[in-house]
Amino acid sequence: MNPIMWMGIAGIIGTAVSPWIAERLRSKNARKDQLMKLRLAIYAELLRATARLAAQAHSGPPNPAAEMEKIGTEELDGLLSQAKVVAGPDVLRQLEELSQHTESFNRSADLAAMAGSIAATRGKVQDAIRSEMMR
Repeated sequence: MNPIMWMGIAGIIGTAVSPWIAERLRSKNARKDQLMKLRLAIYAELLRATARLAAQAHSGPPNPAAEMEKIGTEELDGLLSQAKVVAGPDVLRQLEELSQHTESFNRSADLAAMAGSIAATRGKVQDAIRSEMMR
């Protein structure tokens, strides 16, 4: 076979395969975009929930254990479950720590110290999310 024939065969193969390659790349980028949108939505909800949790811990309602259980723990557990699917390891680590502080707050007699821990961990969650989104 001569070189011109090989070039013709390569051209035919390239023409046949290029739409498949383009579609594959487009669908891969679409999946990445969907994942990023989901991650942003979950992170936004997590930031709102942690802000409410920290504010609630500092406000000291008359019955903090019951109030935190009703609002903080259930909501945080649900968001934590969603975040496990899309969040990075540092964000998950900080969320687990926040969840532990929330549970401790519900059982603790020293509410001021636990409220401080929740607020500090909320800051770490924010930093972890900010760091992950900058990558």
